[in-house]
Amino acid sequence: MEDLQITPTKNTPLVDFFTSGKLIMAGSAFAENAKEFFDPILDWIDELEVETVDFDLILDYINTASAKKLFELLKMLQNSRRINHVKINWFYQKWDEDSLETGKILAESLTEIKFSLVEYEKKAES
Repeated sequence: MEDLQITPTKNTPLVDFFTSGKLIMAGSAFAENAKEFFDPILDWIDELEVETVDFDLILDYINTASAKKLFELLKMLQNSRRINHVKINWFYQKWDEDSLETGKILAESLTEIKFSLVEYEKKAES
């Protein structure tokens, strides 16, 4: 098994998934075809065997179809027999109450995953 790296586009997030268990997804997630984007990621998660997963989710925007696939991915992590501990770091911008609320809903829905809600301020782009 190799690391999974997907370059971000304007519609899809950066994916840096390492076989060590460090997972990062960052950017916007509103792929025209969420299934097509997420299925290779789900396949990779299905093969992952590691003691602990530490997953940083830093999503500026996520549409409904991508949110459903992301929830499926998180449920796979929670239910995997090959992973013993899962920690999700849900990053939300200080002013983004919708993102904070989404993180809280995910935390309440995925009770076997340790969730941390992490407030941050996005630096202005030059």
